[in-house]
Amino acid sequence: MTGWQLRLWRRSLLWSRDRAAEELGVSLRTYKDYENAERVKRSVAMATVTLSLINVMPALKSDQLSKELLLQMLQKMTAEVSGKETVSDFGR
Repeated sequence: MTGWQLRLWRRSLLWSRDRAAEELGVSLRTYKDYENAERVKRSVAMATVTLSLINVMPALKSDQLSKELLLQMLQKMTAEVSGKETVSDFGR
């Protein structure tokens, strides 16, 4: 995951940099460094997957999101984190 993809992820959740830093458990300065980095740490990329899932959970409980769509989202997120894709689909 690149810093740019991290920024897209944050914006897709409608989070400020402050909120993203807080959710990731890092300082605002560190988070800004992540967004400006060519590549982010794998642990940060994996944390984005976890945080994305946490934000999707209410939709799952109310049946707003089909199991098939959830599986597609998970495959895209995990493929990207493992380096199998280079283009982020978080914002789509």
